[in-house]
Amino acid sequence: MESAGYDRQAVHYKIGDIVTVDQSTFEALKSGSTFERITREGMIRFDKHNFENEAQYTEVTIEYGTGRLGQRKSK
Repeated sequence: MESAGYDRQAVHYKIGDIVTVDQSTFEALKSGSTFERITREGMIRFDKHNFENEAQYTEVTIEYGTGRLGQRKSK
């Protein structure tokens, strides 16, 4: 639920709505921390009690490297 303030009607998020967080926020949520995020409508405050028992997540791994590309000089 968003804390809208200024006589604005609060927004209620329904089961199935998607919330995107980074890995450090996800780990902190699991440990019981509370987060506040500023939105266009106001502010959202959430902790692990605002989520279902099981949450789906996607883990992304980024790898950097150097590879040969293009034509090589003939000898």
